[in-house]
Amino acid sequence: MRGRWPWLLLLLIVISLLAVLLIRDVAEGEPRLLPGLDADTVSTVLIQRPNTETVRLQQRDGYWWLEAPSEVSANDFHIRQLVAVARARPEADYPLADVEPERLGLDPPRVRLQLDDQVVLFGETDAVDGLRYVQVDDRVLLIADRIMPLLEGAWWNLIDRRLLPPGRELKAVETPHYRLSRGEDRAWRSDAEPAVAASAADLGADWRNVSALVVREVRRRSADQVDVRLRFDDGSERQLRETSEDGERRLVDDERGLAYVFDGGTLDYLLRGDPGSMQDPGDAPSPGD
Repeated sequence: MRGRWPWLLLLLIVISLLAVLLIRDVAEGEPRLLPGLDADTVSTVLIQRPNTETVRLQQRDGYWWLEAPSEVSANDFHIRQLVAVARARPEADYPLADVEPERLGLDPPRVRLQLDDQVVLFGETDAVDGLRYVQVDDRVLLIADRIMPLLEGAWWNLIDRRLLPPGRELKAVETPHYRLSRGEDRAWRSDAEPAVAASAADLGADWRNVSALVVREVRRRSADQVDVRLRFDDGSERQLRETSEDGERRLVDDERGLAYVFDGGTLDYLLRGDPGSMQDPGDAPSPGD
């Protein structure tokens, strides 16, 4: 009996492997919205909507960046949701000649999405199943509607809410109350009189990881006031201005026309280096997505 165990184990392994291959082959055999496009290799995204700004996104060194209407790092999770539409499984497929595209919201389309050189036009939803009509070349298809809020929402919702650009290291921080610098030994040091309550290491880590509650568009203007300077390892820096507007506490990037909204406790802590500014543990700076 003992001699049979290796053979039984081998048989189970072979059966499991065949099952995995069968499932993969079935999945690969299912039709996709853009069968000739690998979503993992998409490098350019263009979003065009009537009467509003064209949004252009570009992948650089593995990170997504918004190039228009403003140049800033993009929310990687949201952009990957957009490009994943290439893998969508159509629930129905019709020749364009057999439908009336204007009645389906496709002429003109509600949104034109371009992934590299592939174009998807988005129309209305089906009244029965809530599926979205889309057009690819001369075909009209119905797919599950998962990304329309991103496509039709404000372009700044696609922005990365972190202040630190991806792929860069924070080297120095300057606020009205203290200065931080990171030495060759990668240790943070504070220059403040009197000394701030928080440790330099904690402040450096929190500036690196902090994420705004929301990002909004504001009018671009010359920076006549700078309250925060964030310097990076490539020699670049971000200049930010502290403001309060409509009950919101903000750090404004005038160069890019963006306002990063924070709760008051988090912003006071970051600017003053005083952990006592935090009203509640839940107000602590949150890590980025």
